[in-house]
Amino acid sequence: MKKPLHAEKEQFLLSSKGRLIGWGVADVKNLLRNANRAKTENLQLVPGITIQDAECIFARDWFEAFIDKGLSKETIDRLNARLAHVRYHHILMPSHKGRPYWRMIANADQIDDPELSIAYCMAHLLACGAFEGLKRCSLRDCQKYFIGRSNVKWCSKSCGSLYRVRKKRKRDRN
Repeated sequence: MKKPLHAEKEQFLLSSKGRLIGWGVADVKNLLRNANRAKTENLQLVPGITIQDAECIFARDWFEAFIDKGLSKETIDRLNARLAHVRYHHILMPSHKGRPYWRMIANADQIDDPELSIAYCMAHLLACGAFEGLKRCSLRDCQKYFIGRSNVKWCSKSCGSLYRVRKKRKRDRN
């Protein structure tokens, strides 16, 4: 049984023209899928690129920063700088315990470009621990992003198997 991601525990909400939109574990999976697509297809920011492709590229770039630099002060400052102009509203939310609580929700009308949208999503999912265990596959040919336990090195069993077969063949040749 797979361990649930931390993002399943909380939903982050975004206010857009009076609507509240829930965020959860599906967003983590979508970000990983998009970043992996940008990596495998080697997508680049060029004039005329689609919004979806741009979001894939920005997700890949943030994951690269998280993996290469960790959650350093520099990475967090860069994320905060990108989100600095977004306005937030206080909204009273019902609670399962009976007592309502305040929630800060961004004004989605100000989140109008793919880079800002991805930065906002990354910030909220980072805050709830959804990217704990974020890694890059150790197989040189693959390098996809995944979330796994501390002892896992490959994104899939097939990548791990391919690595071990190559290692054995190299050892046998020598």
